[in-house]
Amino acid sequence: MSRSRPIVAFRSLSSLALGALALCAMAAVHPAMAQDFPAGKTITIILPYAPGGATDTAARLMAQGLEKELKTRVQIVNKAGAASQVGLSELVRATPDGFTLGYAVLPTVTTHYLDKTRQAIYGRESFQPVGLHYFTPAMLAVRTNSPIKDIKDLVEAAKAKPGTIKISDSGLMAVPHIQVVMLERAAGVKFAPVHFNGGAPSVTALLGGHVDVLAGGITDGLTQMKAGAFRVLGVAAETRDPAMPDVPTIKSQGYDVNAASWTGLLAPAGTPRPIVDKISAAMKTVIADPEHRKGLDAMGVEPRYLTPEDYTKAWIDIETRMKPVMDANPQ
Repeated sequence: MSRSRPIVAFRSLSSLALGALALCAMAAVHPAMAQDFPAGKTITIILPYAPGGATDTAARLMAQGLEKELKTRVQIVNKAGAASQVGLSELVRATPDGFTLGYAVLPTVTTHYLDKTRQAIYGRESFQPVGLHYFTPAMLAVRTNSPIKDIKDLVEAAKAKPGTIKISDSGLMAVPHIQVVMLERAAGVKFAPVHFNGGAPSVTALLGGHVDVLAGGITDGLTQMKAGAFRVLGVAAETRDPAMPDVPTIKSQGYDVNAASWTGLLAPAGTPRPIVDKISAAMKTVIADPEHRKGLDAMGVEPRYLTPEDYTKAWIDIETRMKPVMDANPQ
């Protein structure tokens, strides 16, 4: 028996050595992988919202730019449901090789795992941030024939008929809904939220008269406002938005409501960092392109590239600020 022990020990050491060599080999291969990536293979971007909304439009603009920079096909696949939880669940199950990416909106993603009743299969560390794409504040709008002229009128209407003012949004605890929750807390009122899977159907609901108010992003209200169909009551930001300079902030109307969308590209955790960096660098180039910025400007969103590191820091900060909101508003 004593003679067999050195053999076992040798085998154990050999296994450790082989494991170490394998890790070294992987580390050595990754730069080469990044250099060759994507080698003509199609990249799929999961868009966890319905087609036709602002995020969908912006994602398709980015896909076009990435195709040019990475010299391969980049396809958008819409996987709407549960305020983006359906699509993001599919993303974290994907192979972390850089060929499956996904769009995400903060702080919406944080609500999925901060609210334990949603039973999300992921948390912040399930993702590898690739790069932030754009930033846009939320807003509240009504049809132009509505008797509600400003935020004060909206609050008074809610106080007169608690829980009856219907407000459409892009999903439960999506950023537009978060702004409504914040206004409810600030004004001491209750609305009747109507959740949709994306901004496009929530806009349609207001156009069709199925709801009283739209809670959306600047992008959702801008086109309809220019067309004379909507009147924007207020923007959920510290300052007026350049896309709507004549629209006051909700805060300036007496209610401290600040809700913005930080929209960017994610990969599953474990995606090789050299590949992440290559995609992120391509994003930076696309966002700097005047034609791409022109497309985003037309939508009323602010291009705002962040590196994977800065994107992660912003995520942590947003998560920290969202936790007390979620704790006070269990769904």
